[in-house]
Amino acid sequence: MFSVKEMEELLTTYREEDYPQCEALVNQAWGFDVIFYPKTLSNLAKRMYTKGSVLGSNYRMVFEIDGKLVGFIFGLCGSLKMPVKSKLFGFSFLWKLMWLTNVRSGMKKKLVNAMSVHEKNRAVLVDKGRSEIVLFIVSKEHQGKGIGTRLWAGFKERCREEGIDSIIVETNTSGASGFYENLGFCHLGDFDSPLHEFATKGGQPCIYEYVYSKLAQ
Repeated sequence: MFSVKEMEELLTTYREEDYPQCEALVNQAWGFDVIFYPKTLSNLAKRMYTKGSVLGSNYRMVFEIDGKLVGFIFGLCGSLKMPVKSKLFGFSFLWKLMWLTNVRSGMKKKLVNAMSVHEKNRAVLVDKGRSEIVLFIVSKEHQGKGIGTRLWAGFKERCREEGIDSIIVETNTSGASGFYENLGFCHLGDFDSPLHEFATKGGQPCIYEYVYSKLAQ
């Protein structure tokens, strides 16, 4: 565990040069290099997931120990007006995916369909534009040291300052749902997602919610 002073010294705002380490943590957490084959597909998928989360956030903080990034949180606090460049990112992913010559067309269609079904089913449960934790990871070797709790506390406070009533997060019953329950989140609902099946076999995708008016801040 770190002291309060140490926590503050190791917490810093995300910079563009942090991106490679963030993507590496994403790969460690979800095993993109194992899920997707060949490497050109896994590289494209983890960039889409990681970079897409960066672009879809307006709160970005990282935690570093001895110059090494060991955790981060990307969150959407309030609304986010997406610049044209960001809007084009999704189209760029689809274009690059379609032009990967060493990936079977069936796999391409399966991935695109999984993304589409995921978004459609999730939209039934929660509206777009809600304040949420977009991407939140602490490296396995540094979990249990209070890093995740501190990263969350910063985002929660920022949203409170902005007058936000609640924060949502997408998770999985076979993933971090227990962690979010310990932070004060409550289960909002389940939805079906073939996208989750790539990384979390047999788990139930779900949305959790933190409500300021019901829980201690």
